[in-house]
Amino acid sequence: MDAGKKYLCLHILGFKKSGVSFADYRDYMVNVHAPLVRDLLVKYGIVDWTMTHADEKSPDMFDNIRDGLFSNFAPFDVCVTIVMPDIDAFLRFKTDPFFQGDIEPDHDKFADTRRSQMLLGWHTPLIKDGKVVVQPPVA
Repeated sequence: MDAGKKYLCLHILGFKKSGVSFADYRDYMVNVHAPLVRDLLVKYGIVDWTMTHADEKSPDMFDNIRDGLFSNFAPFDVCVTIVMPDIDAFLRFKTDPFFQGDIEPDHDKFADTRRSQMLLGWHTPLIKDGKVVVQPPVA
């Protein structure tokens, strides 16, 4: 990523399909869905793409940090993060025939997309690989 450029970030806060285990959900997303999607994301200029999966142990682990400041464990099963140069990159990705014919319908195999929520905003990396990458002031 160009350190002097502003990037847009989409967070997809998703849920697994009913009856799918946490392990099967993660396995499908990482080992089946991701290989289906990744080249098309790259084709349209996506610069970063990550997935964070919760599992059965996540709520109990969260209890270790729960306090007045960190008190509410989010109910989502996954947070997918897509960093892009602009909204047009994602719009082009979504209108590609391969997305519409193969990627979009694949979600029905593992995800409850009706419950998904999205957050779109500006991506500001502050620490990378244990090193501070941005010093204030940030534009």
